[in-house]
Amino acid sequence: MLQSEFLTLSGGRRVQVYRAGQGPTVVWLHGPHGVRKNDPVIAELAKRHTVIAPVAPGFNDVDELDDIRDVHDLALHYDDVFEALDLDRISLVGQSFGAMIAAELAAHVPKRVERLVLISPFGLWRDDHPVADLFARPYATIDRILWKTGEPSAIMADPANFPNDPVEKAITIVQAMTSVAKFIWPIPDKGLRRRLHRVTAKTLIVFGADDAFVPAIYADEFAAAIPGARRAVIPDAAHMVPYEKTSEVMRLVEQQLAGTVRAA
Repeated sequence: MLQSEFLTLSGGRRVQVYRAGQGPTVVWLHGPHGVRKNDPVIAELAKRHTVIAPVAPGFNDVDELDDIRDVHDLALHYDDVFEALDLDRISLVGQSFGAMIAAELAAHVPKRVERLVLISPFGLWRDDHPVADLFARPYATIDRILWKTGEPSAIMADPANFPNDPVEKAITIVQAMTSVAKFIWPIPDKGLRRRLHRVTAKTLIVFGADDAFVPAIYADEFAAAIPGARRAVIPDAAHMVPYEKTSEVMRLVEQQLAGTVRAA
């Protein structure tokens, strides 16, 4: 069961943080669908860990983005969150947009992160394998490029935890896409490649082999840029690989957190 709290950071900024489970602490940084009450990945992590899941700026209220101008401010915002939570040398797992944030944090403040898992991260760019432009699509159709089947799982189909309220769903989708767009539009390359050499955390990169949003070749790009990083590509999965292949991805995550991963 997820429990929610609000933190007040320096300058008066407020952030919502979810908690679940018991055990060694793992921080989960969510992707474009936010944090759900019944998120199956958080539920799996919470079986063995205390999971802390901050809500990204703008996902609750787009006005939260006013004081966060760029990816540098975004990384420092999360550093402030972890300082307020008294978390240091953390195990950090991020997916999609959350994985980009995790990589930025680990590059900006290397000593903050001890173990790092980046699942379907974006933040890099290759002209010969461009990242798809989500913002050229109607909001209601973005799942077609994120999921292998073109449709989300039943649990993940509801972005607002309001199963019978289409207005709330639409508002939540627009807020989420506005937040993501601020930091990755028109292309997601904001100089992360130049910073990744600063990452000192033990790092695993995980991609779905059939990711139509961020091609799986970016697993090689991230692994080459982060010292000592390992990579794993999961067959028959796309950008939402932790939800499509939960058991396979969680096995790799647990091995990474325990220091026993054997990725390809």
